[in-house]
Amino acid sequence: MSGDSFLQTLLNTSRGYAQIILTPALIEWRQLLIYAGALFLAYKVSRGIYSVYFSPLASIPGPKLAALTHLYESYYEIVLGGQYFKRVAELHRIYGPVVRVTPNEVHFNDPEFIDMVYPSPARKTNKPLWFAQRTGTPYSIVSTPDHDLHRRRRNALNSFFSVASIRRLEPIMKKYMGIMVARMEEAGKSGGIMHMHHVFKACASDVITVYAFGECFGFMDRPDFGRSFFESTDVFFYLTHIFGLVPWLVHYVQNMPSWLVKMLLPSLSELRDRQDWWIAKVREIRASPNPERVKSTIFEGILNSSLPPEEKTDERLASEAQLVVFAGEGTTAYTLTCCLYQLLAHPDEVHKLKQELTQAVPDPNHILLHQVDSLPYLNAIIQEAVRLHPGVMARQVRISPEVPVIYTDKEKGQTYVVPPNTVTSMSPLDIHMHPAAFGPDAYAFRPQRFIDDPKLVRYFIGFSRGARNCVGMTLARREMAIILATLFLKYDVYNGQPGQGPTLELYDTQRARDIDANSDYIIPVPAKGSEGLRVKIRN
Repeated sequence: MSGDSFLQTLLNTSRGYAQIILTPALIEWRQLLIYAGALFLAYKVSRGIYSVYFSPLASIPGPKLAALTHLYESYYEIVLGGQYFKRVAELHRIYGPVVRVTPNEVHFNDPEFIDMVYPSPARKTNKPLWFAQRTGTPYSIVSTPDHDLHRRRRNALNSFFSVASIRRLEPIMKKYMGIMVARMEEAGKSGGIMHMHHVFKACASDVITVYAFGECFGFMDRPDFGRSFFESTDVFFYLTHIFGLVPWLVHYVQNMPSWLVKMLLPSLSELRDRQDWWIAKVREIRASPNPERVKSTIFEGILNSSLPPEEKTDERLASEAQLVVFAGEGTTAYTLTCCLYQLLAHPDEVHKLKQELTQAVPDPNHILLHQVDSLPYLNAIIQEAVRLHPGVMARQVRISPEVPVIYTDKEKGQTYVVPPNTVTSMSPLDIHMHPAAFGPDAYAFRPQRFIDDPKLVRYFIGFSRGARNCVGMTLARREMAIILATLFLKYDVYNGQPGQGPTLELYDTQRARDIDANSDYIIPVPAKGSEGLRVKIRN
């Protein structure tokens, strides 16, 4: 027998033995896979039937698909693009003030029920773990699931946002106000058009970053106001609903090496540059031999607190800093943009504001924070702008871990019991547009409503409410106050009259297209193709 024939015979014999040995094993594995698949399918079907018909939430009104699967929400958020907030509002019109919007979340649209969903610190209030996973700042106070840990983390930050601390920020604010006015004057020499959202975002970012780290990126000095950096941040927010469906994905995106981010996700590369900068600054501040270096940053309260070492890691401090910067630049800029639009669209409101500012500020070239931070009409303008245009669109989710949340629908005469550890939520825009709270003209910009009826603040959740309300609320209000005062002590609304002094004029800006929220990506996003608020400046 030749060598080739021998090898062929040996190969055929080996195949025969392999079939004899492996065929039963393959059949067994196939059977196991079929059994496992059948068991998994039976589990999902039985769980779905239980969720829809037999769970403690089965009596809560709402579509069966929303009770069955999170894919119902994901369809509106991922496929349609941040549209579930509109669908939830529609569901309330169909089913009433309490609606089951996911298998484990009950959404309320009743202004009188706010304090039950967002109670004081006396009642424990948690957040769902998935909220921390999808935000990109899993170790920050806003994402902390546990009530007690949240209180400890927040207490370490409170002094950074106290009124006294914010007043020490005044020189920093005034510095960047000066740059902003100079850039606007330069544009005004030729009647230039400015995208004010970029201006406000750059200004707010530089202020909060200097306040948090002692340094900043200098976006106000850049020709495009750092537009590409902010667009990269927006891309991260656009992924939030995908992170909600696949929560483990955010961990890999956040921890991916910088070179891989720039290769696979180039639109996120500038955000990664900022994140790397934040981490580097955290390490630099921690290692600095100069104690004043720590005192001039957000980290003083955390590093000098009684929090354990695991609460002071570089990763956690950077997560806290990222939250403070994102909130300080994004929400503040959005509200300022909407506020400026509403004022320029309502010149009578500007007239009232200028009268108040003129009486309060003797020297318009030397505005002091204490002169403007408690002006009634200016504060009513800010309140009304946040009411109509909240800077955070996402449903404000909470969990009551110990006691049920009980709601009585007075119109139907029916009581619903939401058991402990169920997610409950409200949406700022729904509450702020509710006619029972703000009347039939809820969509109108009318700051006077808060002057005429100060009790309306009980229906306001623009900075959230209860034990987990916005820690930076005081800073945001005062920063907006001094920026608006700076603008309207200098500029008036253009009315076409010759010889007018410095003026601002809306340029091709429509509320429905360019100002109102059209999509919810945690942050509000205007209609596709919008150029945002554009203003023509004349000196």
